Order: sequence, then C-alpha cells, then structure tokens
Amino acid sequence: MPAAKRPWAAVTATDDFPVALGPVREALKGIAPVKVVPLPFSPLSESQEKRFAKMLQGAGAMLLRPGYVTPTLLDQLPDLRVVSVHGVGVDQVDVAACTARGVLVTNAPGANADAVAELTIGLMLGLIRRIPQSAARVHSERVWGEARHTGSELKGKTLGLVGVGQIGARVTGIAKAFGMKVCAFDPGLSAKEVRDRGAKPMKFEALLAASDFVSLHAPHIPATHHIIGRRAFATMKKGAYLVNAARGPLVDEIALARALKSNRLGGAALDVLEGEPPDPKSPIFDAPNIILTPHMAGSTRECLDAIARTAAQDMARVLQGKRVKFPVNKPARRPVR
Repeated sequence: MPAAKRPWAAVTATDDFPVALGPVREALKGIAPVKVVPLPFSPLSESQEKRFAKMLQGAGAMLLRPGYVTPTLLDQLPDLRVVSVHGVGVDQVDVAACTARGVLVTNAPGANADAVAELTIGLMLGLIRRIPQSAARVHSERVWGEARHTGSELKGKTLGLVGVGQIGARVTGIAKAFGMKVCAFDPGLSAKEVRDRGAKPMKFEALLAASDFVSLHAPHIPATHHIIGRRAFATMKKGAYLVNAARGPLVDEIALARALKSNRLGGAALDVLEGEPPDPKSPIFDAPNIILTPHMAGSTRECLDAIARTAAQDMARVLQGKRVKFPVNKPARRPVR
C-alpha cells in the first residue's frame, strides 16, 4: 500500500498583498512544507478557478490573504482541511460551504489591533488637519502659507465608535490620550463591558447625533450591511467626519458621496470600499473631502508578522490533529475516502 502523501500548506500572497513567510515557515517547520500560490484578490472565472485549483492540489492547509474560497473551488480541493484567514474578517470565505465539506475556518483576532487603531487615529488627524490637501498643494504649486489649511484639534471632540472590540478599545485609549470624549455602540456588549473598555455606552442614533467623528469597528454581517447610509448621515452632526477601517459594505458609498457633495459631512476617510477590488466608477472617487487608502490598516511589518504567526500556528495545530485557538466554524465530519 503506497504511503500517504505529506500535506503541504498553501499561502496566497502577491506583491500587492504580501504575507510574512518567516513566521509561517517557523510554525510549520517539520509539519508541512510551505508554498506560495499567487491567488488574485478578485473573483475567478471558471477557467481561472480550475487553473488555481490545479496549483492547490494536495494542500492540506491554506493561509488566505488575497483570493476567495468558493464552493466550486472547495469541490476541487479534496485534501484541504483548514482555511486560515489572514486577519479577522472572513468575508472572502464561504464559511457555510467549508462547514458542509468538513473544512475548518480560522482567523487571527487581535493580531492587527494596534496597526488598525493607529491608522484610524492617523486618518482622523488627516481629516481634521487637512494634511493630504496641504501636502499636495505644497508639492504641486510650490507655495507656502497656512491660511488655506487651518484645521481643528482632536482635543475636546467626541468620538463615536460603532463596535468596541479589541481594535475599538485600542482606539479608545489613544483617542482619550488626545483629550477626546469617547462613546460607543456595540450590541454584543453590555453597558458595563463598554465602560470597562473606556467608552460611554450609547444607542446608535444618539451616538451619531453626538459625535464629531464616527469610526467603524464592526464586522460585516447582514445586520451591519450599510449601517451607515442615508438615514445615518441625516442623523449625524452637520460637518462631522466618518472613518471606516473595518469593512467596506458597512457604508453605502452612494449615500456617502451625496452627503459629502452636499456638505452634510465635513469629510470621510475610508481604508476599505464596498467592492474589493473597488468599482472604478463608484461615485466615491469623485466625492470631495475624502481620504482613500488601499486597505492598508494592517500593513505594518509588526502586524504582518503577528497575523502570519497566529494564522500559521492554527494551521499547524489542525495538521497535527490538535485543537485550534481561533475557530470560526464547526465543520461537519469529513467523509471517509
């Protein structure tokens, strides 16, 4: 009887979406070889899916950064036992399809908290101090002078957080160090838990009406889809700012573009968009007073190392038959083949 083939671990990575391979190889040393598969961060055609499925044959584990795990892809990967997502959100993975096929899904909660929190604060500063516009004008016009670039300070402003998990709690601490008042809406936490994380608990509409900045730190689930839309913008303070470094579909981009063009909002900063890759015809690209960054909140060397290590360690546990730390689903028993 031939010996069973040793499983290998696939890492989806590209130049635009890198993965720190050192921590991955260290976690899987002596357990499974590691190979990079450059899965694109876009839906695949049938022919593309077949080509990448061929490249992934024999993989027992997948560390997913770019790419989408669909039912049709899963059906072509009978050896796959675990998909470990490079981050917290699992939007790229059909979790139900994985569950039905006996594939475990894991993620890396908390590994990117510091990086995302710091970018959130940076985007807030960029908005209120008009840093991108000021820098662009100096570069393009070679002019000096501060009159056109007078902004405001974070001190004394109210920050409203929609979601106060590990990232939101970190944002709270930094914002309070700037002298901001912080309130939060999080239906998954009790009022005491929100207070323990440093924020004042508020209902959603009250938070929108009270906040100078609204920052999103919630997952994308049916209940949060377009949670910030036309009604939310009508409730927010005139001249308030919106920051989203969580998930693009939390915001209705058409409604946001209208709110910016009508001066209902003072500005917005988005690190994520509703489609990724985004629709180049989205009205958000032509909206005024907006900062757009390319889903870079977790792109620090420290964060990439931490996420890769966390994800790879759970992959190693699965391949060794051990219990994982960060399961997302409870997969059905795999059929005996």
